[in-house]
Amino acid sequence: MNTQPGLIPSLPNNMHSQQSGIKSFIPWIIILVILAIFDFMKVLPKTMEWIDAQKQTKSITKEIDQLTILLEGNKEKKSDIQSKFDTESKDYLLKEAQIFPKKFSAYDVSKIFELFSIQHSILSTDSSLRIESISFSGGDSGKIETTLNLICTEDTLKRVIEYLQSGNLPEDFAKNEGLFAIDLEYLRSHKLPIAHIKSIRISGKESEGAKLKRVTLGISFFVQN
Repeated sequence: MNTQPGLIPSLPNNMHSQQSGIKSFIPWIIILVILAIFDFMKVLPKTMEWIDAQKQTKSITKEIDQLTILLEGNKEKKSDIQSKFDTESKDYLLKEAQIFPKKFSAYDVSKIFELFSIQHSILSTDSSLRIESISFSGGDSGKIETTLNLICTEDTLKRVIEYLQSGNLPEDFAKNEGLFAIDLEYLRSHKLPIAHIKSIRISGKESEGAKLKRVTLGISFFVQN
């Protein structure tokens, strides 16, 4: 069998060149592997931190959800407690707002004294009470100075003073129907502001037979000013 000269001798040279090429790549492969391992070692802690952060996020989210549910429950409890408090304290708060008002009403106070004197005269014809005049001044410091001039007996004066000090109507007022129902209701629902009696001046007798006396009361009413 004939063979072409020069073909077979060339095979060892080709194989040698291929082996040389592979050997030349080995250092690069080693370098790439080292770099890959180095990068992996750098990335691994970050990856672990990210995994831990995800776990913490889930845990915190769960706690937030639980706290949200608890907060909503507390809001409902607070609403129930507030509603109960408002119901039970309504009368007390109303009375507080009346006896210590934000603003002073000269009209209300004047009308209270007027109706008080009328009701008292209906109840007891022997110890009349007549309001001659009432005047007001001040108010800038939360205190309204009041001068009340009236004609009454000593017993009636005591009742007026008790009413000013306590703010409560005499018991016989509530039981009596001599005054119009609407006027009695006004006296029940309107309270005098907190009062301090500064002075009592009795200037003399209006009538010897009835033992009536002219009295001037110096009163300070207090408001939320």
